[in-house]
Parts: sequence; structure tokens; C-alpha cells
Amino acid sequence: MKRQNGIAAILIIVLFILLAGCLGPRESPEPGTVKVGVLFPMSGNLASNGKDCTNGVILAVEDVNADGGISSLGGILLEPVFADTKSNPADGINATRRLIKEDGVVAIIGAYQSSTTTAATQEAEQYEIPFIVSVGIADVITERGFRYTFRILPSASQYGSDEVRFLADLKEMTGDDIKRVALIYEHTDFGTSSSLAQKAAMKKYGMTLATEVSYDASKVRDLKSEISRVLASHPDAILATSYNEDFILIMQAMARAKSKIPIINTAGGGTALSEYARRLGPDAEGTMTVAKYSLYVPGARELNERFHNRFGTNITGDSAYSYQSVMVLADALERAGTTDHIILRDALARTDMHKSSRMILPAEHIRFDNEGQNEDTPLFIAQIQGTDYVPVWPQKYVVSSPRTEVRRGA
Repeated sequence: MKRQNGIAAILIIVLFILLAGCLGPRESPEPGTVKVGVLFPMSGNLASNGKDCTNGVILAVEDVNADGGISSLGGILLEPVFADTKSNPADGINATRRLIKEDGVVAIIGAYQSSTTTAATQEAEQYEIPFIVSVGIADVITERGFRYTFRILPSASQYGSDEVRFLADLKEMTGDDIKRVALIYEHTDFGTSSSLAQKAAMKKYGMTLATEVSYDASKVRDLKSEISRVLASHPDAILATSYNEDFILIMQAMARAKSKIPIINTAGGGTALSEYARRLGPDAEGTMTVAKYSLYVPGARELNERFHNRFGTNITGDSAYSYQSVMVLADALERAGTTDHIILRDALARTDMHKSSRMILPAEHIRFDNEGQNEDTPLFIAQIQGTDYVPVWPQKYVVSSPRTEVRRGA
């Protein structure tokens, strides 16, 4: 009896197969999507910066999809899957895990804060999922021997070195002879990594550390006493490593003190966002920052016009690098011809993107070294002059001379 039941079951299966064949050919399924994790602070005190980054991703995804998607995968489209770090590392880790285990993303782009990026990339490494760092400069991010972490933007060491080079060049540009430099910085990986790089560069250029003051950016509501300590050290210039909210507090304290000492903010800290100038008003005048992108580089105006039409704001360095990260991933997917995470990782490692419609950065190429760090990462010093945000260094990109004697709080 058991044998007869088995034969009957086989006959039924065969019958179903024959019937399926008689139904004729079916339409081929529509191309699916490749899910891409987008990990930024979407709530908390860095939400405006996170929105700026996600907008860059959205525009890039729309451009890739409008251009036919990933042709080597049959025109499959990119699908961004957004996750909120809530501006802290613990939530960044949890969000990374959800993107990988529940959403099935093939790669992640993020994550703005260095401390969150450090934690999130470690989580992604454990699952062997590629993580493209669009924003997050701490040196440690690419110094741990990870195979699945790729950083598009410069490291803290380059930021620190270029800031101090600019201070050294001021003597020829404006007559300012910078000898004593004070540091003020938030105390996570972002600030501490930057301060170490700044001090190393200062030593190289024969500058003296006047003082260094650190603070907890998540808790401060006023930085008057910290700026008083900085100014009491009589520096010739100040290097500040901060996020948007705390840099506004720094500049408000500088205005109250009516200080004319040149101050430079590391990595922007949101100074390119319209919110910064709106909240500070006239005291935003003369703000100098290290910038990784400028509207004055070739092709930037056209990209900014599309960005502005889409989101109502100008593109910044953060949104530009987030846009570029999507293009790097799309390029790797084309060359990989698969979404397999190991093959995709190897394709990213072999990236050699030159000037093209998908290369929007002011660089000759994007190419990663053995640690996953992009090798060609130009930086500018930009300054708010009137209603414009103009490059004042290096000479190759200068639009206007730097103004170092700017009275605030008059």
C-alpha cells in the first residue's frame, strides 16, 4: 500500500509539471530592486545634517534608476532603505543589524558621526556587508584592518594637516604670522582624532599649542567659559572641531567676547547649511571651515541646481559625498554583475573611478588603498563672505582672499 501511495504521488507531481507546460510561456518578471542601507542621524541634535546626507543619497539613486538602473543585473533598480542612528553609536549598531538581517541590504552608506560610524562599520564587518563611509573622519575607521569598510572622504589626519598648512600660508596671503594655536573640540572620536592630527601638524610647522579645551557636545548649552579659557591663552588662531549646534555656541561666545581671532572649524560642522547663517545672523560673517566640496568646482553649479530644485536647499559637502557614495556603489555593482556580498566587496576594492557623469568630486579619481581609504581627497578652506561661501585656499581653488580680521558682536 505504501508503495502504491508513493507511485500515485509521483504521478500527480508529473501531471502538474505537464499541465504547467501546457499553459504556455509566462511573461518574464519585472526587474526587482537592490536594497541599499542608508544610515544617518534622522532624529536628535544632528537630524538636519542627517537629512542633508540622505538627500544626497536620494538624488543619486534617482539618477542611477533614471539612467536604466544596474545594466549588468538586467536593469535592476536601487532601493534605499533608511535607518536612524538617533545621533548615537548604540542605536547606530542596532540600525545596522536591522538593515542587514531584516531588510537584506547589499551595502550600507553612512553614518555622519565618527563614533557612530566606527561602531556601525564594526557591526557590518562581522556580517561581511560592504559599508561605504560618506561622512565620518576619525582615523580609526580605516585603521583596523577591516575588509568591508571603504571611506570616500578624507581622514582626520588629512583634515588636521591641511588646516595647519592653511595657517602657515596665511603669512604670505594676509600677513598673519600664526605661531600660537588653541584647540577646542568635542570629546568623541571626531574631536579627539582631529586634535591629535592638528597637534602633529603644528609640530611639523613649528607652531605652539596655546591651550586645548574639550567638551561633551551632547550636554553643553553654552560654551562661554570654554571660549574664555581659549582666549585667555592668547592664541593667534583657533581650530575648532565641532558639530553644528556646538559650533553655533562657540561662535556666539566669540561674538560676546568681540574676538577678532581667526577661527576655523574642522569638517564643516554644518556651517554650509542655511540654518547656520540664519541663526547667527551677522556673526556668521567670516566663518572659516575645512570643506570637502565647493560650488565653485567644475560641474558643481549644474548639480546644485538639480539638488536645489529637488530639495529647496544648496548641496553641501556632506550631501555631495553621500551622492558620490551611491555612484561608487552603482559602479561596483555594474562590474560585479551580482549582489553577492563577497564579490561586491572585491569590486569595491578594485574601484578606479575617473572623471565621468558619475564622478562629481573635484578629484582625478576615486581609488581605495589597502585599508579602504580613498587616495585622492582634496580639501578647501571656505569662508562666509557676505552672502557667499567661497574657497579661500588652496591657491588652485581660490575665489577670494581670506579675511582674518572679522569683528564679531559689534
